[in-house]
Amino acid sequence: MLVSPLQLRDGSPGLVLSASKDIEPGARAMLLLADDLFRLDVLIRGDSLQTFVRNLTSSELEFRSDVGGQGGGTVTLGDAAALAPGRADLGFTLGAGDDRVLVKVAIGTLRFADQGTIRVSAQGIVRLAC
Repeated sequence: MLVSPLQLRDGSPGLVLSASKDIEPGARAMLLLADDLFRLDVLIRGDSLQTFVRNLTSSELEFRSDVGGQGGGTVTLGDAAALAPGRADLGFTLGAGDDRVLVKVAIGTLRFADQGTIRVSAQGIVRLAC
């Protein structure tokens, strides 16, 4: 997993998290970890991706429905269709007061049928909630 500080367009500080793992169907795996904030696990079940957010703060965690990125479906051409690519977006806030943060995560999947695994990749942005 890669973690790097980030300066957002408005000049405020943020943090970018990025990770990729090959996971066997039915297995649960940690994908992202932001120390003292949250841990994101994923589970592959059939053609579904289930996410689990573990709140590592003592404050409330609230999921958001307004984080969708590009919208629409996934279009593949040629040999890429065999990888059955997928995409999901996830957002939530956690913390309290001036320490409240907004987290937006984009998750992509590729199915490697010959290996029996799914590659799950995620990029998350953590920033102060306004």
